[in-house]
Amino acid sequence: MNDILDDELNGSFVRPGRDYKGEAIADYTEGSRLLMLQCKEPQDSSVYFIWAFLYIHILIAKNRKEAIKLAWNRDEFRDQLLGWIEDKTEDDRTLATNIVSEMIEEASRAKVSVVLSGNITLGND
Repeated sequence: MNDILDDELNGSFVRPGRDYKGEAIADYTEGSRLLMLQCKEPQDSSVYFIWAFLYIHILIAKNRKEAIKLAWNRDEFRDQLLGWIEDKTEDDRTLATNIVSEMIEEASRAKVSVVLSGNITLGND
């Protein structure tokens, strides 16, 4: 009985790894956010953001050090990104959009609200 309970509890806290069409996707972290910001400019379209976000997270999953180098070479990043999406379809973009939206939403839910100690009453009243 304890093994079954342990498996259930452990499974409830572990999210299986993500992938996009068989390519592993790294988790969205503050580090991957920094790399993403390095790869984009304010005038980039939302479609560019979706593909760039997904691509950088795939690169991080494959080879973190190479992803970091590429992020600091914006022109090379864009060139490789365009090559990667060359054969993608509208359905592929919809899937990518759903994955990216889910990743960002999950990250925003993980935020913690700070409650100042002066606003908490402890003990029995």
